[in-house]
Amino acid sequence: MVPIPSDEKTENTKDRPTEVCEDEPADHVLEVLHSPNEKPEKQNKLTNQETEHLVPTKWDEVQFSFPQPRVKFGKGMLEELPKAIFSLLDPMLMHIKKAAIEQPKLLIVIGGKSLKSSGALDRLLAACERNAIVTLIYSCGSGEATIDMVNEGVQIALDEKPHYIAGIGGGSVIDVAKAIAGIATNGGLVEDYYEGKPFELPGIPLIAVPTTAGTGSEITNNAVLIDKVNGFKKSIRGNQLIAKFILLDPELTLSCPPDISASSGADAFVQAIEAYVSKFSHPLADIYAMEAIVLISRNLKKVFENGQDFAARAEMLLGSYYAGVAFSNVNLGLVHGLAHPIGVKYDIPHGRICGALLPWVIDYNLEWQAKKYANIAKVLSQLDLFNKYEPEGTDYENARRLTGMIKEIFSQVQIPLRLQDIGVLKEDFEWIITQTKGRSVNANPRPIDPESLRQLLDKAW
Repeated sequence: MVPIPSDEKTENTKDRPTEVCEDEPADHVLEVLHSPNEKPEKQNKLTNQETEHLVPTKWDEVQFSFPQPRVKFGKGMLEELPKAIFSLLDPMLMHIKKAAIEQPKLLIVIGGKSLKSSGALDRLLAACERNAIVTLIYSCGSGEATIDMVNEGVQIALDEKPHYIAGIGGGSVIDVAKAIAGIATNGGLVEDYYEGKPFELPGIPLIAVPTTAGTGSEITNNAVLIDKVNGFKKSIRGNQLIAKFILLDPELTLSCPPDISASSGADAFVQAIEAYVSKFSHPLADIYAMEAIVLISRNLKKVFENGQDFAARAEMLLGSYYAGVAFSNVNLGLVHGLAHPIGVKYDIPHGRICGALLPWVIDYNLEWQAKKYANIAKVLSQLDLFNKYEPEGTDYENARRLTGMIKEIFSQVQIPLRLQDIGVLKEDFEWIITQTKGRSVNANPRPIDPESLRQLLDKAW
């Protein structure tokens, strides 16, 4: 297993990517300079040294930092939330003085009905009552996070003045909670942060509790929100949005239905792969990305077929978290760059979009990251798949085999493999191309242009 790093941070003096990103964080990303726009020479056969996952191109060009919040993992961890609150009674972490808290007040942000119907919410409320914590509940509803959900929650926070916020749910719920926590202390509306207003003050201390294994939102410094009026999806971001505490409780994922398990798991799988081949990848993020690939690939089918397989659920949740750690430090890639506008245009689960795109984006990137794709193929060859890694093959040949492996894995959990199968129309390609931009695109191993995207979408359709 990968160890969870300490809270210590190191400073980076290099310039960081500055283009606005619609889907993933970057304020705490440290770039690794690999001359990313240069197409490498075609790879030769793998050797033992070449299969090492952590060998960077040039060590004298490697710099990175790795900020992390506190994390606790384990069955029943939800009921440890009061302990997490008391551990955060530190003036250095608070937006208020410690002396001002006589009785902690917690605003719990949840989504639909699953937390209530499973009994988990009642267990949490009972644990808070035993510890004299006042609780308020804001149900932001189901579906993707919107600016209306956030603005409504901010008003509740301003009226009720909670000392803490807990976001308990899928990625959208946690994104709403993060945005509320940051905006409530910094003022304004979501629209102001879209226009560039910075988060200058610490947010209300946030505890993130994911109930799906997929988005990695619990570890990121951004909130992805939909503006339904203007028809776009965009992030607000700042390190003040990073959760102070993360509770990873596999028990909360047991009630996740097969389709959501597949979609969220596919999203995490894509996140891990895109982080591993990112133009800004670095050795420590590579550890997390590869471990996430291992954990998710061997458990995705298991949780799809048997949602009560606790061991598989635990490994999926940990794999999802690892993927989030990786991509939150090195960004994602073209799959997410394309999935973002597609998700705005169509009411399609994000993971299904990512799954349908991944094999085609890998094919597009092959010669720019053949060695790393071949490393992934070697790991996946341990699964019961028709496509196999060939030890005597070249990196490029094994990277091509990877696309077949991925198609097999996604077919096992009913993730479509073509855009037409999820309802994307060719007539929307030009709009999708114009909207494919941001840090995901900038971190992709291979540069893009409108014509290359057009050809990719045609192949993926």
